[in-house]
Amino acid sequence: MPEIDILLSAKTMHVNLGPIMESEASINGNYRVLETIFLEQLQLNRDNDFQDRLYLAYGDQKTAKLIHACKRERAEAALLYNSYRWISVA
Repeated sequence: MPEIDILLSAKTMHVNLGPIMESEASINGNYRVLETIFLEQLQLNRDNDFQDRLYLAYGDQKTAKLIHACKRERAEAALLYNSYRWISVA
């Protein structure tokens, strides 16, 4: 009989976000939305919480395109948070 690796059960953390009154129709609006979600609502620390983790973002094709544009614009940034290498669009 083959050996099967079974994942241990664990509770999934779920966070309900509050309303975000920003337009996602532009790159600048997406910068503000990402900042609102990760820094204000989730209260992550821009110096520590983006070092060893990849955050997944889900959205439509336009959202994916604009997040990729944010990443391209900031690819040369010195600080990890500012480079947006910590986010990936699924």
